[in-house]
Amino acid sequence: MNNFSTKLKQEIQNIQIPEEKLNHAIEAAIKNGKRKQRTLGRKILYGCSVAVLLFSLFISAAFISPTMAEVISKIPYLNLIFKSKPLEKVIWEELKERGYKIGSFGITYSPKKTIHIWVDGSETYYNEVKGGINKTVNDILQSKGYDSYSVKISKYQERIDYELNEAEKKEKTILESEITKRLTTLNYTFNMVQVDPTEDTIFINMEGSKKYYNEVKRDVEQAAKEIAESNHYPGYNIKVTRVTVEVRPADKGSQIIPAIAEGLLSKKEYKVTGVGYKSKPFMIIISTSIQSYDPTAKELGMKIDKAINEYLKSDDILSLLGDEKVKVIVYSKDKKKIN
Repeated sequence: MNNFSTKLKQEIQNIQIPEEKLNHAIEAAIKNGKRKQRTLGRKILYGCSVAVLLFSLFISAAFISPTMAEVISKIPYLNLIFKSKPLEKVIWEELKERGYKIGSFGITYSPKKTIHIWVDGSETYYNEVKGGINKTVNDILQSKGYDSYSVKISKYQERIDYELNEAEKKEKTILESEITKRLTTLNYTFNMVQVDPTEDTIFINMEGSKKYYNEVKRDVEQAAKEIAESNHYPGYNIKVTRVTVEVRPADKGSQIIPAIAEGLLSKKEYKVTGVGYKSKPFMIIISTSIQSYDPTAKELGMKIDKAINEYLKSDDILSLLGDEKVKVIVYSKDKKKIN
């Protein structure tokens, strides 16, 4: 155990927490651990481990003890985020715990950092609860020191998909069947033929190499166009694509980047607009809204670099990285390196 961990343990043991507050914190943590949450259509049971319970008490204690607050202030900002629940999960669980009927929820970062909440239920219900929802979310943001988000609350409108009429269904069936037969006869390799009569569009997705796709694209378009016209359905737009889906196992970046992204995107002071990474070699790439000619650009770049490297040097992250080196690049808005 390093000196900081030893000191931290000693400080925790020395903190005097009023018994009623300790009991309340434990009961709340246990209740939270047993509670079932419905997350975007999926039911997940979140267990309350000893580590999570202790960390919850650890954070709560910071508001009780000045000594503990001083200890926490020495922990790198991004490491606190790494050890806590993601912001979206915190918000979702709190809103569901308070009994709000949420139809949908999401966070967007472009063009502005916005938390979107769609409320289910009647217009009357929406008007009754939107103020409370707004306060709940802003209280969470304030407790985390996140100041870069705006909160947008809307009434949820269930999407009703358009149903094709009988003539459109017939048109779709004929074209999909005939185009599939023609492409198969011509020995093209493809995995999808889809016709949208409402948009007069035929979608065909090809399989194989990029070279093969480029070689056959025009011929496939022509074959599909001829089928449509010969069946008295002229005017179709033919879209031939090559969309491939590659499933990759979770890598180190996918475990490390979320805390960096949440931490830097959530505070105005960092002016961060994007967070990404490359696996080989391992590079963390940060985009900002500051121009390179701004006198404070270099200072900001080094501040972000320092925050990330403090995080990367923590015991938790070192155990994931092993001996792998990580390069951090911070870009200005005009694509100049500023760290």
